[in-house]
Amino acid sequence: MEEYKYNSVEVAKFIVATANNKHLSINMTKVQKLLYIAYGIFLAVKGYRLTNEHPQAWPYGPVFPTTRNKLLKIDLYSIATSDSDLSDIKDDVEIKSLIELVFRSFGGWSAAQLTDWSHGEGTPWQKTVSTEGFSWGRQIPDEYIKSYFASIISNGAER
Repeated sequence: MEEYKYNSVEVAKFIVATANNKHLSINMTKVQKLLYIAYGIFLAVKGYRLTNEHPQAWPYGPVFPTTRNKLLKIDLYSIATSDSDLSDIKDDVEIKSLIELVFRSFGGWSAAQLTDWSHGEGTPWQKTVSTEGFSWGRQIPDEYIKSYFASIISNGAER
């Protein structure tokens, strides 16, 4: 069995609730990219996945398809950190700190800026879409994500 911390829908809902608490605009693309960043940082630091769902390479960048489909049925602005299904996450100091870090670094970015960032040269998404025989919806390998975010973290620590 693969090790992971939370259901991806719960983490995404917590990200949306955090954005709502901070009065930041949020849409599906931005949720997906912030979830991907949290996933990458967690994987680089902890060595195992934050969520049960792996990100896939879609035209606008990394996407967690099951999470996307579930959240499309919900009004994002109605999600609050007080929601009962978020109780485990909101009591998890480590995950709350991770999400705060993601928002400090990327919360002010627009969905378009996050998409452009995720498409950059050498990113896990770019490496995945550049592989021979690629087709949309391919899982982005965790080893690409882990090494990419580990390098971001170590470069940030050197400043």
